[in-house]
Amino acid sequence: MNAASHTLSRRDFLRGAAIGAGSVVAGSVGVKAREHEGNAPDAKRQHEIGRIRVQRSRGRRKTPVAPNAYAGYRGYEVGEKLLRIQTRDGLEGITELYADAEEKKPLLKQLIGMDPFELFDWEGDRIRGASPDHKELVDQLYGVDIALLDLLGKVLQKPVADLLGERVRDSVPAYDSSLYMEDLLTPEQREGLVYLDGSAPEQPAEMVGRKAAWLLEQPHGIRIFKVKIGRSKWMESFEAALKRDIEVMRTVRETVGDEVTLLVDGNHGYNQNPEAVEHFLSETADLDLYAMEEMFDHRKIAAYKDLKRATHRIAPATKLADGEVGGIPEKLLAERVDGPTSPVPVFDINQPDMNWHGYLRLRQIARISRKHGLTVAPHNFGSEIGLYAQAHLGLVTPNWEFCEGDDSRFPAIEAPGIQLDGGRMTLTGEPGLGVLARPSDLEETLYELK
Repeated sequence: MNAASHTLSRRDFLRGAAIGAGSVVAGSVGVKAREHEGNAPDAKRQHEIGRIRVQRSRGRRKTPVAPNAYAGYRGYEVGEKLLRIQTRDGLEGITELYADAEEKKPLLKQLIGMDPFELFDWEGDRIRGASPDHKELVDQLYGVDIALLDLLGKVLQKPVADLLGERVRDSVPAYDSSLYMEDLLTPEQREGLVYLDGSAPEQPAEMVGRKAAWLLEQPHGIRIFKVKIGRSKWMESFEAALKRDIEVMRTVRETVGDEVTLLVDGNHGYNQNPEAVEHFLSETADLDLYAMEEMFDHRKIAAYKDLKRATHRIAPATKLADGEVGGIPEKLLAERVDGPTSPVPVFDINQPDMNWHGYLRLRQIARISRKHGLTVAPHNFGSEIGLYAQAHLGLVTPNWEFCEGDDSRFPAIEAPGIQLDGGRMTLTGEPGLGVLARPSDLEETLYELK
């Protein structure tokens, strides 16, 4: 997470985003911005999309991704496909293209020659949704709208948050999701770890504790940590894995103290034995866990109802989260169990992916979730742009929990429009996403459309 501690001038920011034959002249940008004051749909448009590129952006984490419940060691390297939508007059909107790039290619091709303003239905300078004429295309593009709103924000000289709605808070909290199963790292994988000073500790669980201590020292001041559990795939028995999960959580809590909020993510690691989650909950009840995520498949709704009842008895404050990537189906959002005074939702937090769904889909999912009594906390793995995109939506979404990030670093990405300090994200006032792509640090071009 490398939100810039300094702010580029608006002129430098826009010059950095310019492409094609010429640079953006600060004066002409000001004229274009004034053309769009007032009712956006009635304003004169001169920002035709002229080129679209999909390029690889590679980065590196400060710490390697250790195993989780289903995947083995993934190391330090991280990459994403960067989508760059560029107008003929020299502005650019960007995002991570989380979906299959080839699948999106014919849809992206349809954007060439279009005015991006015409894709959306406007109320003044705010976007109500897709325009009736282009609803099918916008719906099929979904996550691409992050780049489109980035572009439109630059034209209107407004942060994306202000295109999405009225702000309901000044800042949004972020959490760190980089605590994996460091206790399972091999001696070779432990070499050079920034959080391991000297030899590995005798107690395996202490490896996760060491990394948690390192997170406390990071300058962004995040004090919400998510810890991966569900070790049964990697250990000699389910019982041994359960015991280690409990040991790890006790070690982490002892390490970070009472001021840090802790979440756990089971990644369906308890699928074979859902009833064991109640034992885990009982053994960690004194640790004040804020939420348990994806302990087992959400389609096991009867087991989840039992777990919800167990949380009421054992740890009433602990929430149940689910829906990574796709989100929780609405029929499950509507499921209820008897609570202390009235029926309550089985799930508390919905977690659709930020880059996959994009702004319009996620905004609608948040509205539906709120109707059923849930908050939202979008999934975001290994993506800096996804973290920064969340900040804008979080400012205007009443039932927002927090934003997900980790220690991934991308040389091609700079964020002069985002400030991350004291564990909270604020906007500095830069237009669009407030994120800048440096073409010199991008790699292979997967394709280019003109």
